[in-house]
Amino acid sequence: MKLRKKIYLIRILVLLALGGPASIAESHADSFATWNGIRINYEFVRNLKFVGYVEYRSKDDLRQTDRWTLSGMLDYKLNPYLSAEGGYAFHYRYKGKGNWGTRNRYKLGLTGTLKWRNMKLSLRERLQRTVADGVTEDRLRSRIKFSYSPERLIFSPYFSAELFQPLGDDAFFTASRVRYRPGIVVGLSGHCSLDFFYCRQYEPKECRNIFGIEFGLKF
Repeated sequence: MKLRKKIYLIRILVLLALGGPASIAESHADSFATWNGIRINYEFVRNLKFVGYVEYRSKDDLRQTDRWTLSGMLDYKLNPYLSAEGGYAFHYRYKGKGNWGTRNRYKLGLTGTLKWRNMKLSLRERLQRTVADGVTEDRLRSRIKFSYSPERLIFSPYFSAELFQPLGDDAFFTASRVRYRPGIVVGLSGHCSLDFFYCRQYEPKECRNIFGIEFGLKF
């Protein structure tokens, strides 16, 4: 690994381990939420696949709807170690007091992956632009994920840590949001799986404890 890549990886790890929670330590409220969705992976041709999902999220200790999401993305495998992605997501959000709003999100990213036996380590960098109510927000999302897939078992545990950094007029190299997510994927068949996970999310105004289930289909 080149020195520049090592330095960048160390920077992400330090921010996730120390800078993330520390920089938003003023968080004072904890709440519970749920994320439940269906994800579809369909390979058009070799190395090119479509990833789509529908998701429902709750918030405020499960008392309110947060949003519905409909998303589609293309993922192209450039080589055994690197893939590129691009996609769009539509959000239908509950804004409170009976009001609903829409949000459009555009995504571009690269994911580097290293495999050794039954273990996999990946680093994903995703540029994200969100447009809502005439306001545009840009974020860089850096995610490190480790997964283990033992042979002859249907259970595959994983852990990921993701850092959201503002772009543009906001201060870069700070954390606006940090997520830590352990989970386990249960393979039901060669085409179906269930992902059970817990996510701890840090933000300036609150910290969320998120429980979720995702049903996956692969074609």
